Amino acid sequence: MTHLNNKLIDRFGRTAKKLRISVTDRCNMRCIYCMPVNNVDWFEQENILNFHEIIRVVRILADLGIVKVRLTGGEPLVRPNLPSLIKLISRIHQIEHMGMTTNGIGLQTNAARLKDAGLQSVNVSLDTLKESRFKAINGVDGLDKVLQGIQVANDVGLSVKLNVVVIRGWNDDEIIEFTELSRKTNFTVRFIEFMPLDGTSMWNNHLVVTKAEIIKKLASEGIDISPLYNDYSEPARLFTLNDDRGRLGFIPSISEPFCTNCDRIRLTSDGRLLTCLYEKPGTDLKGLLRNGKTDEVIKSSILDSIKYKPEGIIRLIRTESLRARMNLMHRIGG
Repeated sequence: MTHLNNKLIDRFGRTAKKLRISVTDRCNMRCIYCMPVNNVDWFEQENILNFHEIIRVVRILADLGIVKVRLTGGEPLVRPNLPSLIKLISRIHQIEHMGMTTNGIGLQTNAARLKDAGLQSVNVSLDTLKESRFKAINGVDGLDKVLQGIQVANDVGLSVKLNVVVIRGWNDDEIIEFTELSRKTNFTVRFIEFMPLDGTSMWNNHLVVTKAEIIKKLASEGIDISPLYNDYSEPARLFTLNDDRGRLGFIPSISEPFCTNCDRIRLTSDGRLLTCLYEKPGTDLKGLLRNGKTDEVIKSSILDSIKYKPEGIIRLIRTESLRARMNLMHRIGG
């Protein structure tokens, strides 16, 4: 579908069509590459957007050309009454797709209600298939709960993808196991290069396992893959296993940045509009909402922000400016 009303065009000619909404900064896991280990400085609840405010922003952005929405966190399922928000967003006629990124802990008990409310897809973060390793990476026990939740989500009709952040020395020895899981279940497994958005300041370039390394590893095990048609506005580069059973995706944020095709913007749980993962501090939409500004004033502020969307991580790499903890993923959403 062509959207002639899209006005969200930045100075590099990129058009925003997708919105990521962080509905909370809180989480029931403590993943090593995301959450600070101690002394997490949570937002006060009165400082996060309520559902009415979120819906108002989504309506404004839909009028400007946004057609896809993804709910993120923190962990979105710790936000009370989330199906109510999904239902309200799904009623906005311009929105064509609603997805969610989750750690999967709460899927088993919530998947059916989420689907009934209008959710269409879930991306589940799953970085290990080993029970003994799960707690070391995620800070809690719960592998069985996540695997059961994935199955329930699939059973109720949600489209399921698995996101695997590959970190050298932590889980890079499980690439083949995840590939076999895709072959067995037909879920798309997406290998994600480790980005400097961690709360622990552990990121360094040595920990990044690149797309090229993973493909070489697969080939060394006799696993051949072939590229599929790829929409280059999507972060994942998709491949099929050559026996047509299973699908792999690669999100090569560090080795092959896709900033030139970025069509995403983000709304943080405390009401800031981020046009890039690495933008700080963003545009304070909450202040405009709570100070009684009109939709037209808010639209104008959004359009001004879009004009100055940064070039992205590609510039940070080019200028050798990458460093750990460049932003906090649990606050800005995946």
